[in-house]
Amino acid sequence: MDDPIELRLDLATAEYLRIALYDLGEHQAAGRPIPHMDAEASRRLGALLRNLDIRLGGTVRFA
Repeated sequence: MDDPIELRLDLATAEYLRIALYDLGEHQAAGRPIPHMDAEASRRLGALLRNLDIRLGGTVRFA
């Protein structure tokens, strides 16, 4: 079995992630554009992706 990767999220980042995943799924299923996210959501989710990238071996794709 693969080793688990754990990330800890603060409440605000977790909420932004939930909204982004929901919007992505709902809008893609309906064939509609994905709504624009505000700067704070973008900053928090970008930091989350960078942290995940580092945990996965650091391809620096999200740097």
